[in-house]
This record gives sequence, C-alpha cells and structure tokens, in this order.
Amino acid sequence: MLKKTLVIGFFTILTLKTTSVYAEVVLLQQDKIFSDQDSLTLKTHGSMRLQALNFDQYNSSNESQKYRRDGYSAGSRMYFNLNYKLNENTQLIAEYQNYFNLPKIFDWEGHYAKSDENFTTIQAYAGIENSQYGTLKFGKMYSIYHDVVGAKTDLWDYDMLGQVSTWSPFSFFDGTLLSSRTLRYEKKNKYVDFYAAYLFGDETSKNNLQYKLKSGEELAADIHLSKNLSLGVSYKHNDVSLFDSNNRHDLSQEAIATALYYFNGEWMWGLGAGWYKNLVPNNSALQQPTPDSLKLYLDTEAYGLEYYLGYKFKIHNHAIQSVQPYVMGDYIKYTQGDDFSRKDYGVGVAFRFDYGMGFDYERLYTSDNKGTPNLHLFRLRYQW
Repeated sequence: MLKKTLVIGFFTILTLKTTSVYAEVVLLQQDKIFSDQDSLTLKTHGSMRLQALNFDQYNSSNESQKYRRDGYSAGSRMYFNLNYKLNENTQLIAEYQNYFNLPKIFDWEGHYAKSDENFTTIQAYAGIENSQYGTLKFGKMYSIYHDVVGAKTDLWDYDMLGQVSTWSPFSFFDGTLLSSRTLRYEKKNKYVDFYAAYLFGDETSKNNLQYKLKSGEELAADIHLSKNLSLGVSYKHNDVSLFDSNNRHDLSQEAIATALYYFNGEWMWGLGAGWYKNLVPNNSALQQPTPDSLKLYLDTEAYGLEYYLGYKFKIHNHAIQSVQPYVMGDYIKYTQGDDFSRKDYGVGVAFRFDYGMGFDYERLYTSDNKGTPNLHLFRLRYQW
C-alpha cells in the first residue's frame, strides 16, 4: 500500500507543478558563448503513461500478461535535446531519450514483469545540421522506416501490430525499430525529404540464438503531396548471421514499406503497408534441431497493413481541451515460413485535458489462429 501511495503521489506532485499544456521545458539557454553568433540551448520534455489491458479471457497467448490488468508503465519516456548554434546556418545537435518504468522503480509489485528494466535508453546520438547541406547524425536512434513510414500509422495505443518492428525478435538491433550504431543523413526540402542511413555491426542474443548484424542500409523519402497530406516510402537491407555454439547461418533481410498520413487540425487518418523478408520469426523452428532451427527461424516472408481514422472535437471548456473518437485496425500475414495471420479492428476515444493530462480508451477485436482474445485498453497519460 505504501509503494502504491508513493507512485500516485509522484504523479500528483508533477501534475500540480505543471501550470500549462504540454511544452518543452528550457533547462539552459546561453547566448554569445564564444562569438556574437553562437548560442547553447538544453530542453526536455516527456510523458508518463500508465496503462491497463483487460482481456476478455486469459489463455496461453496472454497468460504472462496478467500483471497488465492492474496497470503498468506503457512507454513512459523523457527526452533531452541539446542544440549548439554556431551561426545562422549551422548547429550541433544531440538527443537522449529514455524509457522509465515507474512501477519497477518503486517496486510496485504486480505491475511489472520481472524482466523489465528500470530505465532503457532508446536514443542517444549527436550530429551536425546545416540549412544548405542537410543533417548528419551518428549514434543510437530510431530507424528511418519508423520515422518516415511507421510513425504515420502509430496513432493509437495498441497499434503497430501490422509493422515489422512489433514482430521482429531483434527490433532494437536490426533497424526495424532502432539500431545502436547508425550513421544517418537527412535533407529536407519543400516538396520531398530524403533520408539515408548505414547501420554498423552489432549483435545480441535471444532464444539461445546469437544474432549478428554485419551491416545494414536504409533509404526513404517523405513526399509532401499537399499542406496536410504526406506519403512516406522506405527500403531497408541487412546482412546478418544467426549462430549458436556449433552452427552458423548467413542471410539477408529486406523490408519495403509505404504510408499515407493526413491531418488538417480536425480530421486525422493514416494508411500503411509493408513487405518483410527474413525479419519476422518462425517460432516453431526453435523446436527443430540445429542447424535446421538456424535456417528456418528467419526464413520467412510477411506483409502487414494498418489504418486509422479519427476526428478531433476541440472543446476548450471545463478543463477539456479536445475529444477525438477514432476507428483503427491492422493485419499481418505470413506468406512463407509460418502459417499465421492476425487481424485487429476496433474503436477508441482520446481525451485531452488541461495541465497536460489525457485519457484514452480502446476496444479491440482480434482474429487469428492462436485464439488471441479481444481486449479493453485504458491509458492515463501526463505530458510535459
């Protein structure tokens, strides 16, 4: 009870300290450090997200997620952005993003998994930005696929189930969600933004298999079709190895994806699709003896779809900023390597209140060959 009180109190204190709607907090701002043109700025912003999932029933597909019924941290995060402006055209930039798990930090038993970390670094990179030549970054960061395509349908809470980053067992290393050592170039223009990245070698392990990324390449473009409508397209390729103590299997990974996004201040919709080669797992292959398990685990092809349609009612009354009802859905299907498909569809509503507070509710219906049950989702959020 004491631990639960501490967590609730922590949220209450932060809420009372905030007197405005979400905005970046300037921690440091200093002009004319070494010259008359330079300046240094350090800003922070973030959000805390407590979420509860209430499945209609519990079976082998979700038995391990029972702790989520009573509330857990769903991607609570904090950002720090450093900007050193050299002159009107050039600046040095750095960003750090961290996921923090308040129930785990406060040891709020029954509201986190034993494998959860207190803190998880998501992004940590530095770079140089020039208004004429573009931006060059290096470090740990989100993939081009995520930023240009995936984010266009990452619009509701229980989403991204049609995206490769949700299903890849190595999404924090293979560039489907992010990668640890990325050299990335961006050039943004009036009509088209261009992106290119090179992923340096990295490795991790899961399910008694070692995954080694030897190299990877990414290309993407974000086309501004109009003031409110954009089209993102992306391509990625990896050279990787899977190995255990006695065997090794080399393979290539590919993903091609595209998404449309529209928002005019009231209507918001997104539509995305992707094709994924040797990126999503065939978990039944783990039952095979090696070297067959190595060869079959990522010998797959799949495609995914996602869609979202919502309308924002601007209230600005009785502490309510807006109410946004929406419909959403996704679909993923294996065409090689496994006999699996999943379809989700549902409705939701997002409330935004004064002082950076928000509440979301979603009702999701699922159809697949694993008997995944339907669910209710509740999310309380606080942004600063």
